[in-house]
Amino acid sequence: MSKIKVAVVGAGKIAQVAHLPILSRRDDVELCAVCDVDQGKAKAITEKFNIPNWYFVVDEMLDRERPDAVHICTPSVYHYPMASLALSKGVHVLVEKPLAFTTDEARRLYQLAEKKNRLLVTSLYNRYRTEVTMLRRFIESGELGEIFYIKAGWLRRWEKDMVHTWYSDKKSSGGGVMMDIGIQLMDVALFVTSMPKIKKVRMHAYRLNENIDVEDAALAILEAENGMTLTIECSWKMFLEKDTVYTHIFGRKGSAKLNPLRVHKELHGSLVNVSPVIQQKTRDLFRQAYERQIDSFITGIKTGEKSNTSTEDVLEMIRLIDALYQSAAEGREVELD
Repeated sequence: MSKIKVAVVGAGKIAQVAHLPILSRRDDVELCAVCDVDQGKAKAITEKFNIPNWYFVVDEMLDRERPDAVHICTPSVYHYPMASLALSKGVHVLVEKPLAFTTDEARRLYQLAEKKNRLLVTSLYNRYRTEVTMLRRFIESGELGEIFYIKAGWLRRWEKDMVHTWYSDKKSSGGGVMMDIGIQLMDVALFVTSMPKIKKVRMHAYRLNENIDVEDAALAILEAENGMTLTIECSWKMFLEKDTVYTHIFGRKGSAKLNPLRVHKELHGSLVNVSPVIQQKTRDLFRQAYERQIDSFITGIKTGEKSNTSTEDVLEMIRLIDALYQSAAEGREVELD
């Protein structure tokens, strides 16, 4: 089969540290163009990655280049319209999270993808991390017993420049720290436990920096129909010595934690460490996860093989985020159908 012709929309940080380096190294991909509203940045990126063309109008790029696929790495507000435009022109789409701001928008995109017989994949790269895959297998096999409690957190040190990024603008981002990094924690927790149905949620949102219009700290509590409780705390602005990222999973037969993966369970009346050996640094795991995600996307274009990020999972994640922000706005617990 000939090379898959791929274009990238948005030349920001995630495109530069993940999408572009990985795509440029693949022998089965022709990286044909980059599009960004910052023409200087777009031009510089084409030179850095030896890409033949750059654009600042997406429609023009799609019509001229006729790529097989696009990677959408823009601010969140543009994900839905860009994905809709690409799909309408018969182009496969890999888009950074969130796919859309509402479940109705996301559902319309999936319907369009089905109509055009094209792939639509949301980037939830943590699902491809080695330790996340291993943890899911531990839980699926029953090694930890029934999971009753998960607590996860991602607390970043005080970041002075967050106010100057699109993440802190609600119109561009759709939400604050929960939309940015909280959703990643939530996805991992629900993915490793096979997406239990959530029955009610509660979120407390805090705006520590008065110069932004989104929350920069948040605490969420999600309760599942099977009795499991998930708590998530996240922040862009904590006065900490260093960033803290954790996920702890508690079951009736054992427990586990991520970053790095550690598993403990009861054997013969004793608490035993049964952790698998993963000899990779966190940065390597991040890169490897993105490589696997992009490989899955390219393979899917070639063979029709489905991604491990299903339509149902993405719609559920958007529904939960909607409910969490509703809870914060109304100051109450929100029950889900």
